[in-house]
This record gives sequence, structure tokens and C-alpha cells, in this order.
Amino acid sequence: MNTLRAIETTGLDASWDGIVIPERVRNRTSVALAVGDSLREYVPQRPGCYLRTSFDRHGIEKGIDLQLRDTEQKRINLAWGSFAEVYRENDTGAFKKKRIAKSDGGIDWIVLRPAFRRMLSDLLSGRIDGVIFYDTDRLARQPRDLEDLIDVVEHTMKPAVGVTGDLNLINDADRHMARMLCIMALKASEDTSRRVARNHLADASAGELTGRTPHAWNANGTLRPDRARIARRIYDQFAAGRSITGIARDLNQDNIPSPRGAKWAPPTVKAILTNPRYCGFVSYQGKHRSEISRQRDGWSRVLLGEDGLPVLGTWEPVVSKKLWADAQLELDQRRLAGRQKGLLSNPEGTNYRKYVFTGYLRCGICKAPMSTKRVTGRGHVIYYCPGKGRNACGKVSRRAEPVDQHLEGLINEWARAHAADASTTEEPTSRAEIVDTLRTRISGVAARKRDLIASWATGSESVQGMRPDDYYQALASMNAELDRLEGELADHTSHARHCLTRDYESEWRTGGLEQRRTLVAEIFSAIYVMPSGKGRAPFNPEHIKPQYL
Repeated sequence: MNTLRAIETTGLDASWDGIVIPERVRNRTSVALAVGDSLREYVPQRPGCYLRTSFDRHGIEKGIDLQLRDTEQKRINLAWGSFAEVYRENDTGAFKKKRIAKSDGGIDWIVLRPAFRRMLSDLLSGRIDGVIFYDTDRLARQPRDLEDLIDVVEHTMKPAVGVTGDLNLINDADRHMARMLCIMALKASEDTSRRVARNHLADASAGELTGRTPHAWNANGTLRPDRARIARRIYDQFAAGRSITGIARDLNQDNIPSPRGAKWAPPTVKAILTNPRYCGFVSYQGKHRSEISRQRDGWSRVLLGEDGLPVLGTWEPVVSKKLWADAQLELDQRRLAGRQKGLLSNPEGTNYRKYVFTGYLRCGICKAPMSTKRVTGRGHVIYYCPGKGRNACGKVSRRAEPVDQHLEGLINEWARAHAADASTTEEPTSRAEIVDTLRTRISGVAARKRDLIASWATGSESVQGMRPDDYYQALASMNAELDRLEGELADHTSHARHCLTRDYESEWRTGGLEQRRTLVAEIFSAIYVMPSGKGRAPFNPEHIKPQYL
């Protein structure tokens, strides 16, 4: 048996067979069967406090303040140090997910909780050395969020305790209990969501306003005359042939605020033109809609009754049904004209592109289409995220020339790879014929739809005797036929891209702007430009994330 003999020089250390063992090592417990028991004794000196309320109508943060008072008392009872950081998320839900673009260009659905994410980062970095949260249902309602916190707690071995119970996520038993409570909270949120969605459908079917109150109305459904005049002006100018961009420009020149108080942008004008509520139709895009139409006009948002007719709202309309329907037809025609010119991402399809990659370049943060502008005094063009006025973040920009050169290199690599595989591709003649046939049929259905709407609007002989329900059913049938044909065309076109034996490299080298844009559309579905960090960093091709078709 080994014996320790005190060293006379310090009186604290010990020696064994001539080896000095420091006193700090002798008093350390090296192993423990229940690690949580030893960690439970740890007393954080820089803890963090997490507080959250789901709904605060008046923004006074009364619920947050009450949670803070109870959390402070819990800290005192535990004899922890003062809070180094208080993470407040007032009026913030922990259930509903939002679609975001990931840094690698992919898509994810997460709950946006910036303070919660900052807390995880601070705990991982050591800025805080423990967490007190009010309750598990305030902490997380999605298992993914709870698991992220558990991962950090396990890695740092720092406690995370609740106020309303004795849970400490440093212990495995408490972690499993927290998971069960989180699942129960998630079930409660999903039950509430189901009931609310059903009530929204019932209200919409009864012709009542649901969701956010549109710009031209008060909450009780009465018109706001000043805003109604603005909406009528938008419809009248669009019917007169004015472009969406031009309408937005005129409104800004007249210092008329947009629905959110900012400057008018083309997407805001288009949202008013496509909203069925402005002509008295009920709009419904809730979770009970069984199929989402591929059509991008306002008809895809109209709620139809059991008789196949649009459900009429109880509010006073701003424009006539005919004017609204004509606007949808005009949007279709402009969009089709834009497709023929390769203007795939233009909001209305009437403005010509000046650069090859505009419309395909997307902000890596918010996924919004990037715009171009020439920098005054420098002489070069940049791609930039346009900002909040265009429903974007405005946080990413890049000089255009190196981006274009890099993408041109990727296109040439793609072209050479497809040329190398040309000997194994199938003969595309029959598939090309199918594509041509589908395009002809789409044009025919679109023409019949256009003629029907025009005939109904003018009351021509061809529709005399047709009842309104017959008209709307015929229109719905044509829209369904267009959906089906466009889906088939997309499938055949996608397959044909892998079967055609073309000299893509030569097409790119000799083609003009429209030909090059057409080729880009055959190669990429989108090109994401990721943020490069602070300062003017040199161009890094790793920040350009193309998505190939």
C-alpha cells in the first residue's frame, strides 16, 4: 500500500517514492460514477438568464419582468453569482418554423430565436458559465432547440436549471424529463395550431376577413378612403399599360407611403394587384388548402365554395371583379412575354436584362434576387442584396467582374463534362417533339383562357347564356390544365437537358445576352452569394454556391 509523507518545505504537497504530488492534485476527485452529482456542486459565477413570452400585445414586457423577478430569486437561492447576461425574447414564439437559406446554399426550416442562439453561443464560448431559465415551455417547444442546448451543456459541463422545477440539464435523468416535457409542449402547440387553422377556414368560408388586415381596410372591414384611392390608382395605371416598376416609382415621387411606411417597391405593388380581397373575393392560403397551384396570379389564392364559385367577402370591395380579373390576365401575358425573352425572375416580365446572371444570383442570407448597380467614381459594377425596401436583407454585395469570371469557368467545365458524355446520350428527337407539342398545347389553353376572359368581360355572343358558375368552373378547369401541362413540360425539359448532344461551350462563347441567359437557365436553378465577413476581403470562389439542375 502506498503511503504519502508530507513535505516539510511547504506543508501542503506530498511525496511518494521521491515524486512530489501537489496539494491541488491530491484534493481533486478524478472519477465519479454519477458525474452529475459532482457537477451539481458547481457554482457558476457568470450565469446567464433566459426569459421568453410568446405574445405581448402592448409591448410593455410585463411577463418578462415577472419572469426576471422569479429567476433572480432562484439565483439567490442557488448562491450563484450575478447574471452576466439576461437574454430577453419578448413577443417571440418558439413553435412556428420559417424557411431560411443555409450558408451552403441549402434550405432549412427553423424557429428564429436570436437571443436563444446567442445564449448557446455565449455558453459554448465561456462568456457565461451556467443558465437559469424560467420553465421548459419557455425554453423550447421544438425538440431541435432543446437538443441544441443539451449538446452545449454536455460539452461544457455547465448547468442549466429551471425556476419552476428542479430540472438541471447537467443530469441525464433531468434531460430525459425535459425532452418529455418539450414533446408535450409541442403537442399542445400543434393542437392549438390545428384549432386556429380550422377557425380561420370557417371564417374565410363565411366571407370574413382573416389574417392580417389588408392595406385599404380597417380591422372591422370598413374602407379607409385614402388608402382605397391609392389601390384604385394602382389598378387603373396597370390597366392603362403602366409597368409595375413605373407605378412604384410614381408613388415614391408623390411621397405616398407604402403599407409598411417605407418606399414602394415592385413586389409591394404586385401584392396589391394579385390580392383577391381588393375585388371582394376571399383569399385563403392556410394549411387546409390541399394543393398549392403553380399559377402565380391571384386566382391561385381565391377560396372556392362547394359550387366551384369564388367565396364573396362581407367587406366593401375597392375595385370591380372585372378590373381585378383583367389585371390577372395582364400579369399572365406579361409573364409569358418575359419567358420568351428569358426574363425568368423579373416580377412582371417586361424589363430587359442587362447582365447575364441577374435573376439567378441570390443573397445567401435572405435568398432574395440580387440587383446590379455601377459604383459612382469607381467604374465597376456590383451585385448587391437590395435591402428591406425590396423585402430583402441588404447585407451581401460583391464586385460583379470576378463573380462573372468564376461562373463562366464553371459553365465551361459543365459544358466540357457534357461534351464528354455525349456518346452515351440518347437521341433527343422524340423528346424534343414532345416538348414542342406541350408548348403548343400550353399556348392553346392560354389563348382559350384569354379569349374566355375577354368575351366574358365584353359580353360577346360566344358567352351569352353562360352562367357565372359555368364561367368560373371553366376558368378553374383551364388553370388546372395549365398546371398539369406546365408540370409535364418541366419534367421533359429537365430530362432533355441531360440528353441533348449540343456544343454548349461554343454556344456560350458565340452567343449573345439572351442565348447566354438561356444556357444559364439550363444549368443553374439558383446561384447563392454568401457573405464574406467584415471588411473588403479578396474574392473567394468558395462564397459562390451554385445549385445545378
